[in-house]
Amino acid sequence: MSDYEQILSAIHAHGRFSGTPCLDRIRALLAALGNPQKKLKFVHIAGTNGKGSIAVLTAAALEQAGYRTGLFVSPFVVDFCERIRINGTYIPREDLCRIASRVLEIEQYLQLPEGECIGEFEFTTACAMLYFLEQGCDIVVLEVGLGGRFDATNVIDCPEAAVMAHVALDHMAVLGNTVEEIAADKSYIVKSGSLLINYPKQKPSVDQVLKKRCYDMCVPYLPAAQPENIACTLEGTECVIDGQSFCLRMIGRHQAYNAATAYTTLTALRGKGWSIPDEAISAGFAKACMTARQEIVRREPLLMIDGAHNVDGVTALCETLDSMLPQGGISLVLGMVADKQYEACVRMLTRRADAIYTVQPDNPRALSSRQLASTIREFSPYTNVFDCGDIGSALRRALGSAQDDDVVIVCGSLYVAGEAKNALKDGII
Repeated sequence: MSDYEQILSAIHAHGRFSGTPCLDRIRALLAALGNPQKKLKFVHIAGTNGKGSIAVLTAAALEQAGYRTGLFVSPFVVDFCERIRINGTYIPREDLCRIASRVLEIEQYLQLPEGECIGEFEFTTACAMLYFLEQGCDIVVLEVGLGGRFDATNVIDCPEAAVMAHVALDHMAVLGNTVEEIAADKSYIVKSGSLLINYPKQKPSVDQVLKKRCYDMCVPYLPAAQPENIACTLEGTECVIDGQSFCLRMIGRHQAYNAATAYTTLTALRGKGWSIPDEAISAGFAKACMTARQEIVRREPLLMIDGAHNVDGVTALCETLDSMLPQGGISLVLGMVADKQYEACVRMLTRRADAIYTVQPDNPRALSSRQLASTIREFSPYTNVFDCGDIGSALRRALGSAQDDDVVIVCGSLYVAGEAKNALKDGII
């Protein structure tokens, strides 16, 4: 086993949830490491869907403006190092090994309450903070992992800007059963002395929750600009924001709204003294891309990989299918985890698919491919359903049955998306 594999095993050995929801553990760990986060500046982004796209767009523009820009995102799709980047470059494996080894050593001496331990996301957040400080980042774009209030990233003090992506139903067992409850949890990234930029298509009730938080914290509430003249193709998305035209590599109408949120964030940073020319925003937006977000990886037949795994994400995918792929056969390679709203997602996807090949993600929370196939047959008895089990078999069958003008889409989980990317890289299909 390589040093990198050993470090990954040590990182993954930390639990997903590590005790009482709180910030005490990450505060203790970072304090033992010298509180690197207190020497950095941040753009902090929460939300249910789109926060990764907003983060990548914002970071790309800041990089084009000449700033050494850190980016922390989650989860990873193929390589753990995707989570920690500077100016678009993943943390080198040797640097991750070195920094993680230091954090592991310090962790041994922490005195935490009985039953409490450092979780994997807390550990990774600490590694990122150390790396960004060590590498002299001017600013860090920080994506929340889960929720907001007790997310490890919320250990930071006052960010330069807090940003709210689209809020929808997800992780209800942890965050709440309504979008208003979920928004309230996420709103804790808004802190005194900062400001909030809000996604331009929130539910009005979510807007009210966020406005109240801003009022309580005495900070400005800035609704993002509305994108106009949106034009989507399989090559990308064009739109006009605040009179300026942008060309995005990202596919889908929803990406225009994510871009508008990033644009408003960047203009807000200008107001705080950051030098970000229009040309830098345009160049950054044109450069930015997201792995496994309606990503086209092959043509004839067209193969798209999308990490859509909740109702909001599947809605965006279906909108793309309806607007850009109205003709031709559509096959889905579908795998989901059991704690998501998989039945609602299946109802939406079966409306558009001619054939569905089910797989079981390599994850403890995975829904079995057999159960998924059974659910699909229940909702759509006339859809061709094939229980394939693993991603390689499903892709070979789906692509082997497709004509050149057909479409094969891998979706349902970022875990499945990552497995598909690996299968392509390894030449399995």
